Amino acid sequence: MSKVLIIAEKPSAGRDIARILSVKEDKGTYMENDSYIVTWAIGHLVELKDPEDINDKYKKWNAEDIPLPADNGLKIKKGTKAQFDVIKKLIARSDIDYLINAGDAGREGLLIQSWIYRMSGNRHPVKILWSSSLTDEAIRSAMKRLHDDTEEEFASLLEEAETRAVADQVYGYNYTRLLTCLYSDRQVLSYGRCQTPLLNLIVKRDIEYENFKPQPYWSVSVRYEEGFEANETDADGKIIKYMEKSAAEQTAEYCTQYGKASVQSCVREKKSNKAPALYNLAELQSTMGKKYGYTPDQTLQLAQSLYEKHKILSYPRTDSRYLSTDLYNELHDHTECCAFGKFKQYTDRIDYAQFSMDKAYFNNNKVSDHHALIPTINEGMADAYEKLTVEERNVFDEVAVSFLSIFYPPYEYEATEIISAIGNRQFKSSGKTIIALGYKEVYSLLKENVNEEKQSDQSIPDLREGMEIKLEELAINEDRTKPPARYNPGNIIKLMGKYKIGTSATSAGIIQNLINRGFIKLEKNKYISTELGRQLLSLIPNVLKSPEMTIRFEEKLQKVRSREITRQQFTDDIITEIQDNKRNFLKNVPNEKLGGVPSVGACPECGRKMRENQKSWYCEGYNQEPKCSFSIWKEIAGKKITPASAKKLITNKRTDLIKGFTAKSGKSFDAYLALQEDGEGKLKTAFEFPEKSSSSRR
Repeated sequence: MSKVLIIAEKPSAGRDIARILSVKEDKGTYMENDSYIVTWAIGHLVELKDPEDINDKYKKWNAEDIPLPADNGLKIKKGTKAQFDVIKKLIARSDIDYLINAGDAGREGLLIQSWIYRMSGNRHPVKILWSSSLTDEAIRSAMKRLHDDTEEEFASLLEEAETRAVADQVYGYNYTRLLTCLYSDRQVLSYGRCQTPLLNLIVKRDIEYENFKPQPYWSVSVRYEEGFEANETDADGKIIKYMEKSAAEQTAEYCTQYGKASVQSCVREKKSNKAPALYNLAELQSTMGKKYGYTPDQTLQLAQSLYEKHKILSYPRTDSRYLSTDLYNELHDHTECCAFGKFKQYTDRIDYAQFSMDKAYFNNNKVSDHHALIPTINEGMADAYEKLTVEERNVFDEVAVSFLSIFYPPYEYEATEIISAIGNRQFKSSGKTIIALGYKEVYSLLKENVNEEKQSDQSIPDLREGMEIKLEELAINEDRTKPPARYNPGNIIKLMGKYKIGTSATSAGIIQNLINRGFIKLEKNKYISTELGRQLLSLIPNVLKSPEMTIRFEEKLQKVRSREITRQQFTDDIITEIQDNKRNFLKNVPNEKLGGVPSVGACPECGRKMRENQKSWYCEGYNQEPKCSFSIWKEIAGKKITPASAKKLITNKRTDLIKGFTAKSGKSFDAYLALQEDGEGKLKTAFEFPEKSSSSRR
């Protein structure tokens, strides 16, 4: 009897699928019944080979070897061979009819599984279980509509994913080695196609912030007897900022003497706003950063837990803020699952008869691999919600409120704008009066709601053009110019999105890599570059750190997905770019390298710089032509030599008297260190004693 082999991405997901399909015989590393075998990966089991995997010579880093061979094949990831062998043996079984890829339903998940099948030598057909939810019902439904891995949508998605993975590796290992060899003494200059441009943006903002000098300025405002306020503005409606207080005082005096104003215009306009577009991961990370200070990685992990563990949230790593039209008829089931606790009063009031397939929320062209974030269809949602941590609940609440709000009518208000003139000075007043809260009623469920509305900004009477109004009070307001804000968990994801740095699946990891490598730190909820990060960036040529390069990369990558160019063409272009950059870099190798300790002086043997490592000060000519082997040990005869003594020895060819050397006999002695020529004309370090002029070699 033939069987179907289902391969999940993680053990927990595999066991859930086995339970749903009544696969009960537990073999430890897989489960089996008469129809199915269910096994699992442990995330990544297979990865790209490194250059040193194909040639030992690449274990030593040399600029001459750049560019290194690209796309070197696959290897089993360290520590995962046991589970890989399990999958490989199952694939090789003669009773297997076809495979079901039940990995994470996204670009990265597709790639992980495809590499496993390739390394296992799979020859069976592969079908894909593609679901935006891990609930039992969603898995059962997805099993009834399996996709073929040869479908164009999945084939092109896989081609894009593999091209991105290979390209990122090529960028990383070539430029990390090249920059380290040319620009660093000891510190590895870790380069990443995404991480380095992001570091550049953070450093630039930090420098702008630090160099900013706040300037005081003054503005003029007035309160009219009719009970509303106005600010002095220019012809474009912008508040006038006086850089000298005396200028503001002159305006105030002029207005006071004038004593009255005339209404130039009074515009009242009714406005209507629909509920915002639904959340994708980037928008959710931005909101949670602003409200709660959650880092992008925290928000991703919380959303992943709601999806994977609690099964009450749809697939989190989505770029889309829209729903596909096929979801329209099942949305009632999604809202009904939210009909509990504080949400129930709002689900009960939904008028489904008035809910249409609005293009503001339904657009198949704007749904790539997954739709926007919404609560799942899960009858046990109320119980699951009770088990959530405070942080998980905050994330779910945001998504649930965003989802429920699209079923509510628009927010309606009346906006009023009055332009008044006091002599030849213009003043502007704005007011807003709420007509109907509409969807904003649902937002009252959220703590610290950033969209919370006041009933009115200010009450503005019904005025007409040409009317005169009297001044009640005039004020000069002092303020200071503010520096550009440093990046924080609330805005860094949007910054990355603007420059196409990373994807929903990778952006949090890129930020964390910069922190782990010591290039940035999160301090008081601000991302701040470190001295190491700035040093690194100062050495990297602009062509490799410009955010524009990531935009060009993503635009070109889309051509791979659309089959306009091949993966090989894409990679070949990168190799050509690396060759060109290498030639330019070699022309501008800096004298001072990152990670080196400041030189203690010029080598007395050849004149090149003396460098420092853990055991000695040495001439940088040790690996150059002509070679120079001059060095000074940091410890001589049991005595640690200070940098000051080493510098004096190099400069004056003799140190001051150093006390506390230890002879082989164990006896302590004092001596000078001096430079003397040996029989071949080379300099050597020798002892000179205070009592006699002769010396003995150390």
